[in-house]
Amino acid sequence: MTVTMHFDGTLHVVIASEAKQSFTHKKRYLLKGAYEKTYKKKKFLYSNTITRAPREYILKIQNMSAKKTEAFICDTENKGFLMEFIESNITKRLIPRGLSWFGCMGGLSLVAFMIQLGTGIFLMFSFIPSAAEAVSSIQRVSHSVPYGWLIHRIHAVGPHVMIGMVISHMLRILFKGIYRHPRELHWVSGACLLILTFIMYYTGYLLSAGNHSNHSVLSMTSVYALHIAGIPLTMGLFMGMHFFMVRRTGIYEPL
Repeated sequence: MTVTMHFDGTLHVVIASEAKQSFTHKKRYLLKGAYEKTYKKKKFLYSNTITRAPREYILKIQNMSAKKTEAFICDTENKGFLMEFIESNITKRLIPRGLSWFGCMGGLSLVAFMIQLGTGIFLMFSFIPSAAEAVSSIQRVSHSVPYGWLIHRIHAVGPHVMIGMVISHMLRILFKGIYRHPRELHWVSGACLLILTFIMYYTGYLLSAGNHSNHSVLSMTSVYALHIAGIPLTMGLFMGMHFFMVRRTGIYEPL
């Protein structure tokens, strides 16, 4: 169904009830300060001013009572920019039917990265970047710090989960051919993020291994600086570029 939006304060809203594909009843109403969003076959009507004529149709669409509808209108009028942004992108964002968890691996990879970032900041307060004291400092975190063992295990297992999610996400992109025009840079930035994820995992292994790994080439301090600053900042830049391009060109299957 085609929706035409007007920014002059008025909008003609078409409410259709289809009994068959070849037969459609349409009723038109003129609402001031209203706008309509259509996601596939679901219609939700948001209005600042609702007259009595289309109230029954609006209530039918929204499946709300009259009191809840009035409260919704008042909340809409009093919302600021930040609240509207959060609701339109996070809390009230509509997801179409048929979307599997396999199609959400990109977002889940971001969640795994944020968990790694939080647990890593916690471990920074007790970890000593020294080849002689690295293992002992990790043991001290696990045995002496409250819930340190849990934070350490999450930070140790998290990279495996994150790598699996990133690989699953890229395999889906590859087999569905989503990397083609105009999304070539999506694929390039995603491949760079995968490589950076492997480097992050390897540097973390060097830090946790202590004397059991070979530090003749790379010093512990340089590996530590690369692990906590260099790679995360680089990944943040690539993530920002990746998400900006996704917003710019759109994704293959809309969320």
